[in-house]
Amino acid sequence: MSRSRKKTPHETIRLSGRNIYTDKRKRTIYYDWLTKQGYLVQKQHENRMLFFKNRFVVILFAAILCAGTFLTWMQAILAGVITLVLVEVYFRLSYLKKMEVVQDVDFERRVSALKYIIDTKSRGKVMALAGLYLAFSVLIVLNAYLEQYSLGINVLSVALGILGLYCCILHLVALSKMK
Repeated sequence: MSRSRKKTPHETIRLSGRNIYTDKRKRTIYYDWLTKQGYLVQKQHENRMLFFKNRFVVILFAAILCAGTFLTWMQAILAGVITLVLVEVYFRLSYLKKMEVVQDVDFERRVSALKYIIDTKSRGKVMALAGLYLAFSVLIVLNAYLEQYSLGINVLSVALGILGLYCCILHLVALSKMK
């Protein structure tokens, strides 16, 4: 079984963007700027690494949802900070320790989000994601305006709207480059 596994090409992993590189053997590497080391991301680590790579955004969205539903903004910020600290401690002291350290990270071979989208997603999925990101960017700003949130929350909503617009444009550019 291990022989056939060596002959097959590396499995595609759903990671791209900042801190994701490949080595000379085309393996996916997560580079941690704090430890200054590369860590091999194997297929079985993919889902957890996807969460950890996006942990700040996921926790921010969770805090916003909590503030909009059952917590005050101060409680949501406190819960978000506590969650972020716990996740970061687990990531650094447990998760990264279990991963294989890689020495030959090729910093010229970053896995760009645009190339990843073009290579791994279907046209229909890219169109749907572009539409969803556009809807998100409009609705998040509209919601903040209609709910008459404070200036800080309005600024945060506009920043998230700009991020959603960026993702929409990225998917539209990828769609235009797809064959």
